[in-house]
Amino acid sequence: MSGAAENYASVRARVTELVRPLSAGQVQTAVPACPGWTVRDVLAHLTGLAADVVTGRLDGAGSPGWTARQVEERQGRSVEELLAEWDEVGPQAEAALPSLGGVGWRFVYDITLHDDDLREALGLPLGEGGTHAVVLDGLVKRVGAQLQGLPPLRFRAGEQTWVLCEAEPATELRVDTAGELSRVLGGRRSEEQIRALDWSGDPEPFLPHLSLFRPGE
Repeated sequence: MSGAAENYASVRARVTELVRPLSAGQVQTAVPACPGWTVRDVLAHLTGLAADVVTGRLDGAGSPGWTARQVEERQGRSVEELLAEWDEVGPQAEAALPSLGGVGWRFVYDITLHDDDLREALGLPLGEGGTHAVVLDGLVKRVGAQLQGLPPLRFRAGEQTWVLCEAEPATELRVDTAGELSRVLGGRRSEEQIRALDWSGDPEPFLPHLSLFRPGE
């Protein structure tokens, strides 16, 4: 699964499977990684994003106002209504993603990070699988590009290691799982939380550069 369309479709199916059986109470669960949003609101955003790709409403894409509009336009709709719309526009959006180049991949990152936002809010294990691995590798590469001129750094998640610079000695950030590393690099952990992780050296030079995305941006 190397293309943006295939990866997006894979995660869309995962999110659909996750939210469809939720109770009325569960869909109103607050999502800490997306302040002010519930599970239903995250689904409204994902549905609205796909609709905007299909209709070409991409001015301000990724901005807080753009994502807030997607949620506001779908206030009062049930999960089933949102999923019905997503089932309609999702395949069309997937077909359009390859033509968007790097922007298309940004939507893959968005849906994958939001999949974990929902799972974390519902007390479920973070997602695993091919697309999550692809997104994490992409996040690591983007961070590496931002660390030019800084001391060498590597990440370790369980048995996996990502070396951002071959030079030694390197500062190492250690987390338990690849999913947690994705939360760090995907902007889902605060600077204070990142500082408190297991570092082999001084984290301060790296802290301004690790969180690439913020929910609602």
